[in-house]
Amino acid sequence: MNRSIVAGAVVAIAILIVGYASTFFVHQSQNAVVVRFGRLIDTVINEPGLHWRVPFIDQVIFIDRRVINFSADSIELPTLDQKRIVLSAYVRYRITDPQVFYTVARTEQRAESLILQVLSEVLRDRFGSVPMQDILTEKRAALMTDVKSRLEPTGNTYGIQIVDVRFKRVDLPAANSEAVYNRMRTQRAQEAAGIRASGTREAREKRAEADKQRVVVLAEARKKSEIERGLGDAEATKIYNEAFGRDPEFFDFYRSLQAMRTGLGGDSTTFVGQPKGDFFRFFERGEGSLPSAPAAQ
Repeated sequence: MNRSIVAGAVVAIAILIVGYASTFFVHQSQNAVVVRFGRLIDTVINEPGLHWRVPFIDQVIFIDRRVINFSADSIELPTLDQKRIVLSAYVRYRITDPQVFYTVARTEQRAESLILQVLSEVLRDRFGSVPMQDILTEKRAALMTDVKSRLEPTGNTYGIQIVDVRFKRVDLPAANSEAVYNRMRTQRAQEAAGIRASGTREAREKRAEADKQRVVVLAEARKKSEIERGLGDAEATKIYNEAFGRDPEFFDFYRSLQAMRTGLGGDSTTFVGQPKGDFFRFFERGEGSLPSAPAAQ
Protein backbone atom coordinates (compact mmCIF):
# COMPACT_ATOMS: atom_id res chain seq x y z
CA MET A 1 0.00 0.00 0.00
CA ASN A 2 2.81 2.42 0.89
CA ARG A 3 4.68 1.55 -2.28
CA SER A 4 1.61 2.35 -4.38
CA ILE A 5 1.24 5.73 -2.75
CA VAL A 6 4.90 6.58 -3.27
CA ALA A 7 4.77 5.40 -6.89
CA GLY A 8 1.64 7.47 -7.50
CA ALA A 9 3.24 10.54 -5.98
CA VAL A 10 6.36 10.10 -8.11
CA VAL A 11 4.24 9.75 -11.25
CA ALA A 12 2.23 12.83 -10.34
CA ILE A 13 5.37 14.88 -9.73
CA ALA A 14 6.85 13.64 -13.02
CA ILE A 15 3.68 14.62 -14.84
CA LEU A 16 3.79 18.10 -13.25
CA ILE A 17 7.43 18.56 -14.21
CA VAL A 18 6.81 17.41 -17.78
CA GLY A 19 3.69 19.53 -18.01
CA TYR A 20 5.55 22.61 -16.73
CA ALA A 21 8.45 21.99 -19.12
CA SER A 22 5.97 21.60 -22.02
CA THR A 23 4.47 25.09 -21.62
CA PHE A 24 5.70 28.66 -21.70
CA PHE A 25 4.03 32.03 -21.41
CA VAL A 26 4.48 34.87 -23.90
CA HIS A 27 3.96 38.40 -22.60
CA GLN A 28 2.17 40.91 -24.79
CA SER A 29 5.38 42.98 -25.05
CA GLN A 30 7.38 40.01 -26.41
CA ASN A 31 7.76 37.73 -29.38
CA ALA A 32 9.15 34.20 -29.03
CA VAL A 33 11.09 31.83 -31.26
CA VAL A 34 11.64 28.13 -30.57
CA VAL A 35 15.10 26.62 -30.96
CA ARG A 36 15.63 22.88 -31.12
CA PHE A 37 19.14 21.45 -30.76
CA GLY A 38 20.56 24.92 -31.55
CA ARG A 39 18.56 25.27 -34.76
CA LEU A 40 15.68 27.67 -35.22
CA ILE A 41 12.37 26.01 -35.87
CA ASP A 42 10.14 27.89 -38.31
CA THR A 43 7.97 29.10 -35.48
CA VAL A 44 7.53 32.72 -34.51
CA ILE A 45 5.07 33.18 -31.69
CA ASN A 46 3.64 36.68 -31.45
CA GLU A 47 0.37 35.89 -29.71
CA PRO A 48 0.44 36.54 -25.95
CA GLY A 49 -0.63 33.75 -23.66
CA LEU A 50 0.22 30.11 -22.89
CA HIS A 51 1.95 27.99 -25.57
CA TRP A 52 3.32 24.45 -25.92
CA ARG A 53 6.75 23.08 -26.71
CA VAL A 54 8.58 19.75 -26.70
CA PRO A 55 9.86 19.44 -23.14
CA PHE A 56 13.60 19.28 -22.52
CA ILE A 57 14.28 19.61 -26.25
CA ASP A 58 12.87 22.92 -27.43
CA GLN A 59 14.39 26.16 -26.09
CA VAL A 60 12.30 29.36 -26.14
CA ILE A 61 14.02 32.69 -26.92
CA PHE A 62 12.02 35.78 -25.99
CA ILE A 63 12.49 38.90 -28.12
CA ASP A 64 11.28 42.34 -27.09
CA ARG A 65 8.75 43.81 -29.51
CA ARG A 66 8.80 47.34 -27.98
CA VAL A 67 10.86 50.31 -29.13
CA ILE A 68 14.37 50.01 -27.68
CA ASN A 69 16.77 52.91 -27.04
CA PHE A 70 20.52 52.66 -26.86
CA SER A 71 23.16 55.39 -26.69
CA ALA A 72 26.31 55.55 -28.75
CA ASP A 73 29.62 56.52 -27.21
CA SER A 74 30.80 60.09 -27.81
CA ILE A 75 32.83 60.32 -31.00
CA GLU A 76 35.11 63.08 -32.28
CA LEU A 77 34.38 64.01 -35.88
CA PRO A 78 35.94 66.44 -38.39
CA THR A 79 33.68 68.79 -40.38
CA LEU A 80 33.96 70.15 -43.89
CA ASP A 81 35.62 73.37 -42.69
CA GLN A 82 38.27 71.42 -40.75
CA LYS A 83 36.63 71.96 -37.37
CA ARG A 84 36.38 69.13 -34.88
CA ILE A 85 33.34 68.33 -32.77
CA VAL A 86 32.43 65.74 -30.14
CA LEU A 87 29.07 64.14 -30.93
CA SER A 88 26.81 62.10 -28.63
CA ALA A 89 23.91 60.28 -30.32
CA TYR A 90 21.30 57.64 -29.55
CA VAL A 91 19.28 55.24 -31.71
CA ARG A 92 15.71 54.00 -31.30
CA TYR A 93 14.78 50.75 -32.99
CA ARG A 94 12.17 47.97 -33.01
CA ILE A 95 12.67 44.27 -33.83
CA THR A 96 10.14 43.62 -36.60
CA ASP A 97 11.34 40.19 -37.84
CA PRO A 98 12.24 37.96 -34.87
CA GLN A 99 13.31 35.06 -37.08
CA VAL A 100 15.80 37.14 -39.09
CA PHE A 101 16.94 38.90 -35.92
CA TYR A 102 17.75 35.66 -34.13
CA THR A 103 19.39 34.13 -37.20
CA VAL A 104 21.67 37.10 -37.92
CA ALA A 105 22.17 38.96 -34.64
CA ARG A 106 21.09 36.48 -31.94
CA THR A 107 21.01 39.08 -29.11
CA GLU A 108 20.20 42.75 -28.69
CA GLN A 109 23.74 43.49 -27.51
CA ARG A 110 25.29 42.05 -30.67
CA ALA A 111 22.77 43.80 -32.91
CA GLU A 112 23.44 47.14 -31.21
CA SER A 113 27.19 46.63 -31.54
CA LEU A 114 26.84 46.01 -35.30
CA ILE A 115 24.56 49.03 -35.72
CA LEU A 116 27.04 51.22 -33.83
CA GLN A 117 29.83 50.27 -36.24
CA VAL A 118 27.72 51.34 -39.21
CA LEU A 119 26.50 54.46 -37.37
CA SER A 120 30.08 55.58 -36.74
CA GLU A 121 30.93 55.26 -40.44
CA VAL A 122 27.75 57.11 -41.48
CA LEU A 123 28.42 59.95 -39.04
CA ARG A 124 32.00 60.39 -40.21
CA ASP A 125 30.95 60.45 -43.84
CA ARG A 126 27.98 62.75 -43.32
CA PHE A 127 29.58 65.25 -40.97
CA GLY A 128 32.70 65.40 -43.09
CA SER A 129 30.61 66.85 -45.92
CA VAL A 130 28.97 69.76 -44.03
CA PRO A 131 30.42 72.87 -42.31
CA MET A 132 30.20 73.24 -38.58
CA GLN A 133 27.65 76.04 -38.92
CA ASP A 134 25.06 73.62 -40.34
CA ILE A 135 25.35 71.43 -37.25
CA LEU A 136 24.47 74.34 -34.97
CA THR A 137 21.46 75.61 -36.94
CA GLU A 138 18.07 74.28 -37.96
CA LYS A 139 19.82 72.17 -40.63
CA ARG A 140 20.72 69.81 -37.79
CA ALA A 141 17.28 68.15 -38.04
CA ALA A 142 17.88 67.37 -41.72
CA LEU A 143 21.23 65.81 -40.78
CA MET A 144 19.56 63.50 -38.25
CA THR A 145 16.95 62.46 -40.81
CA ASP A 146 19.67 61.74 -43.38
CA VAL A 147 21.67 59.63 -40.91
CA LYS A 148 18.53 57.65 -40.04
CA SER A 149 17.78 56.94 -43.73
CA ARG A 150 21.36 55.72 -44.28
CA LEU A 151 21.15 53.44 -41.24
CA GLU A 152 17.83 51.84 -42.21
CA PRO A 153 19.24 49.27 -44.72
CA THR A 154 21.58 47.94 -42.02
CA GLY A 155 18.66 47.61 -39.61
CA ASN A 156 16.63 45.71 -42.21
CA THR A 157 19.50 43.24 -42.57
CA TYR A 158 19.10 42.32 -38.90
CA GLY A 159 15.30 42.28 -38.91
CA ILE A 160 15.27 45.69 -37.20
CA GLN A 161 13.35 48.85 -38.02
CA ILE A 162 15.32 52.04 -37.24
CA VAL A 163 12.72 54.31 -35.64
CA ASP A 164 14.87 57.38 -35.03
CA VAL A 165 18.41 58.72 -34.68
CA ARG A 166 18.99 61.75 -32.47
CA PHE A 167 21.98 63.85 -31.47
CA LYS A 168 22.06 64.36 -27.70
CA ARG A 169 24.99 66.79 -27.53
CA VAL A 170 27.36 68.49 -29.93
CA ASP A 171 30.44 69.84 -28.13
CA LEU A 172 33.88 71.07 -28.99
CA PRO A 173 36.98 69.13 -27.95
CA ALA A 174 38.53 70.26 -24.69
CA ALA A 175 41.43 72.11 -26.36
CA ASN A 176 39.11 73.84 -28.82
CA SER A 177 36.67 74.73 -26.06
CA GLU A 178 39.41 76.40 -24.04
CA ALA A 179 40.54 78.38 -27.10
CA VAL A 180 36.96 79.43 -27.83
CA TYR A 181 36.39 80.44 -24.20
CA ASN A 182 39.62 82.48 -24.20
CA ARG A 183 38.58 84.21 -27.41
CA MET A 184 35.15 84.92 -25.92
CA ARG A 185 36.78 86.33 -22.77
CA THR A 186 39.00 88.58 -24.91
CA GLN A 187 36.03 89.78 -26.93
CA ARG A 188 33.98 90.47 -23.81
CA ALA A 189 36.93 92.29 -22.22
CA GLN A 190 37.25 94.44 -25.35
CA GLU A 191 33.52 95.16 -25.32
CA ALA A 192 33.68 96.06 -21.63
CA ALA A 193 36.66 98.36 -22.23
CA GLY A 194 34.78 100.03 -25.10
CA ILE A 195 31.69 100.49 -22.94
CA ARG A 196 33.78 101.94 -20.11
CA ALA A 197 35.57 104.30 -22.50
CA SER A 198 32.24 105.40 -23.96
CA GLY A 199 30.87 105.93 -20.46
CA THR A 200 33.94 107.94 -19.44
CA ARG A 201 33.66 110.10 -22.57
CA GLU A 202 29.97 110.68 -22.00
CA ALA A 203 30.64 111.52 -18.33
CA ARG A 204 33.26 114.08 -19.34
CA GLU A 205 30.89 115.61 -21.86
CA LYS A 206 28.11 115.85 -19.31
CA ARG A 207 30.51 117.22 -16.68
CA ALA A 208 31.79 119.83 -19.15
CA GLU A 209 28.23 120.77 -20.07
CA ALA A 210 27.32 121.02 -16.38
CA ASP A 211 30.36 123.21 -15.71
CA LYS A 212 29.40 125.39 -18.65
CA GLN A 213 25.86 125.72 -17.37
CA ARG A 214 27.23 126.52 -13.90
CA VAL A 215 29.40 129.33 -15.28
CA VAL A 216 26.49 130.70 -17.27
CA VAL A 217 24.13 130.56 -14.27
CA LEU A 218 26.70 132.19 -11.98
CA ALA A 219 27.42 134.89 -14.57
CA GLU A 220 23.70 135.58 -14.96
CA ALA A 221 23.31 135.67 -11.18
CA ARG A 222 26.26 138.06 -10.80
CA LYS A 223 24.88 140.23 -13.56
CA LYS A 224 21.49 140.43 -11.90
CA SER A 225 23.06 141.01 -8.47
CA GLU A 226 25.25 143.82 -9.86
CA ILE A 227 22.25 145.38 -11.53
CA GLU A 228 20.23 145.14 -8.32
CA ARG A 229 23.16 146.43 -6.29
CA GLY A 230 23.60 149.34 -8.72
CA LEU A 231 19.91 150.16 -8.50
CA GLY A 232 20.13 149.97 -4.71
CA ASP A 233 23.19 152.20 -4.61
CA ALA A 234 21.50 154.62 -6.94
CA GLU A 235 18.43 154.68 -4.72
CA ALA A 236 20.58 155.09 -1.62
CA THR A 237 22.54 157.94 -3.26
CA LYS A 238 19.29 159.56 -4.23
CA ILE A 239 18.03 159.34 -0.67
CA TYR A 240 21.31 160.68 0.70
CA ASN A 241 21.26 163.55 -1.78
CA GLU A 242 17.72 164.42 -0.83
CA ALA A 243 18.63 164.34 2.87
CA PHE A 244 21.79 166.37 2.24
CA GLY A 245 19.81 168.86 0.25
CA ARG A 246 17.35 169.44 3.09
CA ASP A 247 19.99 170.20 5.81
CA PRO A 248 23.61 169.88 4.78
CA GLU A 249 24.94 170.72 8.23
CA PHE A 250 22.88 168.10 10.05
CA PHE A 251 23.70 165.55 7.40
CA ASP A 252 27.42 166.28 7.89
CA PHE A 253 27.00 165.79 11.64
CA TYR A 254 25.09 162.48 11.17
CA ARG A 255 27.73 161.10 8.83
CA SER A 256 30.46 162.03 11.33
CA LEU A 257 28.65 160.10 14.07
CA GLN A 258 28.40 157.08 11.81
CA ALA A 259 32.12 157.32 11.07
CA MET A 260 32.89 157.46 14.80
CA ARG A 261 30.67 154.48 15.53
CA THR A 262 32.49 152.51 12.90
CA GLY A 263 36.00 153.69 13.78
CA LEU A 264 35.61 153.63 17.58
CA GLY A 265 33.30 150.70 17.86
CA GLY A 266 33.77 147.76 20.24
CA ASP A 267 34.03 147.38 24.02
CA SER A 268 37.85 147.67 24.19
CA THR A 269 38.46 150.56 21.78
CA THR A 270 40.69 153.21 23.35
CA PHE A 271 41.71 156.56 21.84
CA VAL A 272 44.69 158.39 23.32
CA GLY A 273 45.14 162.01 22.33
CA GLN A 274 43.39 165.30 22.07
CA PRO A 275 40.00 165.31 20.30
CA LYS A 276 41.14 167.69 17.64
CA GLY A 277 41.13 167.60 13.92
CA ASP A 278 38.46 167.29 11.30
CA PHE A 279 37.29 163.93 12.69
CA PHE A 280 36.55 165.57 16.09
CA ARG A 281 35.48 168.95 14.82
CA PHE A 282 32.09 168.73 16.48
CA PHE A 283 33.75 168.21 19.91
CA GLU A 284 35.47 171.58 19.59
CA ARG A 285 32.20 173.53 19.41
CA GLY A 286 30.52 174.92 22.37
CA GLU A 287 27.30 173.67 23.85
CA GLY A 288 24.34 174.58 21.76
CA SER A 289 26.33 174.82 18.61
CA LEU A 290 25.43 171.33 17.38
CA PRO A 291 23.36 171.28 14.25
CA SER A 292 19.69 170.88 14.82
CA ALA A 293 17.73 168.01 13.30
CA PRO A 294 15.67 168.96 10.30
CA ALA A 295 12.09 169.73 10.98
CA ALA A 296 9.59 167.07 10.04
CA GLN A 297 7.67 167.85 6.93
